[in-house]
Amino acid sequence: MLSASPLSGSDISWLPQGSFFPSRYLDPAAGQQSISILSYEVEGETQQLIYVPISLSMHQQFVRSVQSETRQWETGMEFTIYSQFSIVDAGEAFMGGLQNADYRISSIFHYEHNPSTLYRVSLFHQSSHIGDDYIIRNFIVTPTLRTQNYEQLDLTLFKRFVGWNIYGVAGYNVSPNTVRERILLQLGGDWYHPLSNQPGLALLAGTDIKIYEHYEYVPNIRIGAGIEFARRTQTPVKLLFSYYQGQLPYSTLEYQKVRLVGLSLIFDFPKNMK
Repeated sequence: MLSASPLSGSDISWLPQGSFFPSRYLDPAAGQQSISILSYEVEGETQQLIYVPISLSMHQQFVRSVQSETRQWETGMEFTIYSQFSIVDAGEAFMGGLQNADYRISSIFHYEHNPSTLYRVSLFHQSSHIGDDYIIRNFIVTPTLRTQNYEQLDLTLFKRFVGWNIYGVAGYNVSPNTVRERILLQLGGDWYHPLSNQPGLALLAGTDIKIYEHYEYVPNIRIGAGIEFARRTQTPVKLLFSYYQGQLPYSTLEYQKVRLVGLSLIFDFPKNMK
């Protein structure tokens, strides 16, 4: 990390490590390292599937300005790949393969007004591509939907309380020519309880709710509970049991109404620990 001497009361860092903005880890589209093993039930279908979404993400802040002990800002970028694998019972054997892959690249700006109030501005491009395994297995010969190919501007307010984190997001699809409706509203929060006899462990629970104009404002809901390990380090790990109901949260198959239930392992990025 390269730092300059204080400039007008600010400490400027170039290419700093980590980030001070907390992860919205129950958001399926959060930029984080995660792997999940979930039961996959599609409304109107009887086939039971195993769903394995994996997210791989890279974050890099370009500039961070620490203006005071309680106020700072940073700007940078994120790149995340959301790969989704499915496993089906083909009768004689179980068959698995890549179902879809989503790609998202974001420019980001974070501002910490005080330790309990943070803001985030994000402009991202996303594209979605169905996997060859899925195309061959399902004899798909026509183009798939392009509703997951778009650009969006998001504004996030994040509030910290004792034992609680709460956030709200307003998003707008800014693509000039789009087949997707424009508005996203999102609300979520999580509760944490450090274990007094094990300072590195904490109990977790929370929810994430997304409401898209594209699906007539019917909410997509994910709830989860679990435990966080290595809490006092820069890279804690979360093990969660979660339930999701709504439109499939990834892929060109987003039109499916699903229920996803199972375990998720989430690895945090390095934090900027003051």
